[in-house]
Amino acid sequence: MARFNFTPDDVARIRFSQAPAPVTETVLVMAQLRCLADGRVRPGASRWLPEARRAFPATARPLLDLLKSGGAWPDFLDAFAPDLGEGLEEVRATPRAVLRWELNHDWQDRPGRPPTWIRNLADGDRESLELVVRALHDLYHAVVAPRWEKALATFHADVARRVPVLAGGGHEELFGTLHPRMRWRENGLDRTGSGGEYDLHGRGMILMPSAFWTGEPLFSHSDRGLRPNVLVYAARPNGYASAGEGLTADPAGGDRLAALLGPTRAAVLRALAEPRGTAELAGVVGISPASASEHAKVLRETFLIETRREGRAVRHSLTALGRTLLGRLPTASARSDGRAS
Repeated sequence: MARFNFTPDDVARIRFSQAPAPVTETVLVMAQLRCLADGRVRPGASRWLPEARRAFPATARPLLDLLKSGGAWPDFLDAFAPDLGEGLEEVRATPRAVLRWELNHDWQDRPGRPPTWIRNLADGDRESLELVVRALHDLYHAVVAPRWEKALATFHADVARRVPVLAGGGHEELFGTLHPRMRWRENGLDRTGSGGEYDLHGRGMILMPSAFWTGEPLFSHSDRGLRPNVLVYAARPNGYASAGEGLTADPAGGDRLAALLGPTRAAVLRALAEPRGTAELAGVVGISPASASEHAKVLRETFLIETRREGRAVRHSLTALGRTLLGRLPTASARSDGRAS
């Protein structure tokens, strides 16, 4: 049994992630694919996993070496930034000492010697680390990106369902809804299965629902405080449906807006069906404020949105062209701006 000890400060710092993490979701997809290869497909994943296997890029093969049978991976792949680029930079910036310790520890219970490139990675070789970054980048774009809007919707729906549980019943009731093997007992969280006892050191715990993960909750913990304490669990927005449902990729041309603009920029444009500030836009789409600002700049330069300053903040909204592209015809008031119709 695993035990997570909470101080009063830890309890006060239980909160939900504001957005899913692209790198983490990519690693979870890889873990699911590894389980599929081992003949242990979990319920709810079968609809999209065969598609993901067919789309698996050759450049992502280094991840097969990093993940153990059963889907476990070294901790340096835990990057929880809400933006893909930021998450990849976290992986790229992993210190040499961390690589050496985690990879040596990870390989202790595996048969044989690790591949040459893994040994080089443990020595801090930057080219080997770039292989990992490229593998994550390419797997994300091949498998995760075509499903990202659905994953975002699943994430926000799950959080919306559980926040009232936390507000009305407290953390004890909330943890009881995440998985049958988890329960709150004597100022701590117990999870039957793998063993170990962990202190949170007053940093609390971030809860992150995943649309791609279908297994038992996963816990990322760092005694040195290099990363936050994060509990990843399978999202079930309605409380009953299996996680992973609805993640089959759209047929070719099914999402023409995403095909035209790219999935993230299309999500930004759709989010601006209601005017929003940059921070709010980032939260809705599940990207960083810097990324939201950059996407807004491109959409503004192509006359799909307009940006107005309100004091120190800015507010983005659709132009007539943007509304038309979304299938929203301009209203009469929008046309009565003195221009010929």
